[in-house]
Amino acid sequence: MPKDMYEMTCESQSECTSWLRLFRAFDYDHDGFIPNQELRKAIRESTISFGLTNREIDVMTADIDKNLDGMIDFAEFCILMSRIKGLYIRHGMFRAGQMVVPKKHRTTYFNYLQKYRCFPPPVFMFLISLIQIGIYAYYAVESGEGISVNGPVPTKSPLILNPNRKTEVWRFASYMFIHIGICHLVFNVLTQLILGLPLELVHQWRVILVYIGGVIAGSLLVTIVDPYVYLAGASGGVYAILAAHLSELIMNWNEMEFNYIRALILFIMIGSDAGFAAYQRFFTDRTEKVSHLSHLGGFVAGLLLGVLLLRNFRKHRWERVIWWFSLTVFLILLSASIVLICFQITF
Repeated sequence: MPKDMYEMTCESQSECTSWLRLFRAFDYDHDGFIPNQELRKAIRESTISFGLTNREIDVMTADIDKNLDGMIDFAEFCILMSRIKGLYIRHGMFRAGQMVVPKKHRTTYFNYLQKYRCFPPPVFMFLISLIQIGIYAYYAVESGEGISVNGPVPTKSPLILNPNRKTEVWRFASYMFIHIGICHLVFNVLTQLILGLPLELVHQWRVILVYIGGVIAGSLLVTIVDPYVYLAGASGGVYAILAAHLSELIMNWNEMEFNYIRALILFIMIGSDAGFAAYQRFFTDRTEKVSHLSHLGGFVAGLLLGVLLLRNFRKHRWERVIWWFSLTVFLILLSASIVLICFQITF
């Protein structure tokens, strides 16, 4: 690419730090893709514009086309630039973005991520997982049961949702810190890290609201439908994250890479956990039955809150209709749940 052609687009070195501007400078036909061979040639002819050394160029051109389609999109461009420049946290963000952002929205999302300065940092999923592991370990030691598949069940904990203490409103959220058995804990922690962390990297604090909303929705449903059992575990929040992923996958089916594999993995995760939950609820000998209806409540909340809260850079008219529909349904369900629970407590 001739040097003067590039300088028409970028007037100063500081302005060239915008990777989207740089990408568009080499996207001659403005279709959102750069042919692999053309970009390799342009990189070698525009070393100064990219701010790369000869060694960095060799590394970049050796592994530039991730999906081997002969074309470089903006997502691949950002991943490569972040890797070459040693921006490891940003590289992880771009990888996460590829997992959760459909192709048609990636230019807008990745342009936003390229400017994101990691504040606030995406630490919620890590912190909540560490706290849950620590509390499970504490009760495993304190109860004398140790680590097991079906226990311990700390029914006297001030955190668990106790059917006899419904007026202690903090329990409707704090039960997410208690887990019944090591399998219960491992599934929730792994799921919220593998699926929740990419969402948090892209959508930041909004994912926290979806997660907490799923937790509360799960406890509300259990209190209404199964009011005489205890509730423990972060499954309400985890299923809200699963639902957010699933809704994004369904609404952008043709734009998601490996869509069938993603759908299969999600359904296997949901089916296996739901089956294990049913086994614990109905086929164990424990006298303190623990409900797992929070899965359903969290899943429904995740579908609705995902539409309401998660970042959408390209808004269409039909999406606004879905947004208002989701808001209406969510408010109706929330209000009805609170009224029913108040009625239970009063009478």
